[in-house]
Amino acid sequence: MRIDQNRLWSDLMTLGAIGALPLGGNDRMALTDADRDGRSLFRLWCEQEGLSVTTDGMGNMFARREGTDPSLPPVLAGSHLDTQSPGGKFDGPLGVLGALAAVRALNAAGRTTKRSIEVVNWTNEEGARFMPGLMGSAVFADAMPLETAYASVDRGGRVFGEELARIRNKGPVPVGGRPVDAYFELHIEQGPLLEEMGITIGAVTHSHYSLMADITCHGENAHIQSMPMLGRRNALVGAARLIAEIDRVGRAHAPAGSASAVTIDLWPNNRINIPHRAVFGYGLIHPDKEGLASMEAAIEAAAAVIATETGLTFETTFQRRRDPVFFTEELIALTETVATDLNLSVTRMLTRPGHDAFNMLRVCPTALVFVPCRGGISHNELEFCEPEHCAAGANVLLHALIQRADR
Repeated sequence: MRIDQNRLWSDLMTLGAIGALPLGGNDRMALTDADRDGRSLFRLWCEQEGLSVTTDGMGNMFARREGTDPSLPPVLAGSHLDTQSPGGKFDGPLGVLGALAAVRALNAAGRTTKRSIEVVNWTNEEGARFMPGLMGSAVFADAMPLETAYASVDRGGRVFGEELARIRNKGPVPVGGRPVDAYFELHIEQGPLLEEMGITIGAVTHSHYSLMADITCHGENAHIQSMPMLGRRNALVGAARLIAEIDRVGRAHAPAGSASAVTIDLWPNNRINIPHRAVFGYGLIHPDKEGLASMEAAIEAAAAVIATETGLTFETTFQRRRDPVFFTEELIALTETVATDLNLSVTRMLTRPGHDAFNMLRVCPTALVFVPCRGGISHNELEFCEPEHCAAGANVLLHALIQRADR
């Protein structure tokens, strides 16, 4: 049994027309009108396959194909439909539409399964508009209170809960609190390793150590034209110097580790005042605990040197620390077996980015399956996954679902 490769590709390209960008990418940030329209199209396709679609209080969508014993906990498979801004057509949608392609193949073959299968679209995986990311699955897995998610505010002052209601995707179903047999997530690698090795399937074993933090640089407000140059304490200058150091630290720990500054806000942020405060965010990732600690220490040391040289002060607020998560060995082995049976090359590997699968490990056995993407490019309009690789991943998903759902 195989999925319909042409239909899966058509679905990816059709969804990609919603929130389309000039270079071929997408902008469907969570709870925007484009996200609403993408959700509506997904619902239509699911209902055309006879699936019952429910939406919970976080906007998470579950399209259910009933098993012969509906009393058993279902097997879930999916990812997310929201994108970065700008983003690509494959990060997230491949996992959702690949799972739908698997269900279509079951329907076409008239193949029943003992357990029900549910195709999932998680809300706000990206965190591009509302922080933090992985939000819908976090609330489902009881890793975040629903009220905390509802209270998240975007840069324009719009509130998550209000926006969810505005796009009419605040569903009546309670969030989480129900048994799940297993969860499978198909995803592009978002890195170059599979492509470089010439391997089609990655069976993900675990993730990296990572942290995200904000650094506030405190200076002194003054008139840009009248304050004597040697008396200036420009917070933007301090932030710029430390941002450059963070990049240097990341390069020094490459290729295993990486470090980048990603956001910056200034006060008062006008053309006539020297900024007295600059806040910027950065992220670190490394496969080893010691490697992450070394990068963090190097950044702290650089901040101390800059503070001494400039008279500025730095204050760090850690937003998140994440130790590695380890996926379920039974499902890793199942991924390998299915890929081999389908004559697909497969390897075990780590993931650098976070995924909804991280949260689902709190609920049930979980597998994360990778396929190559061109040049390892992601969160970019040029993100691309070959049609045959999309289909290969969906076929692995199909047969893994069959084996797990027939238990």
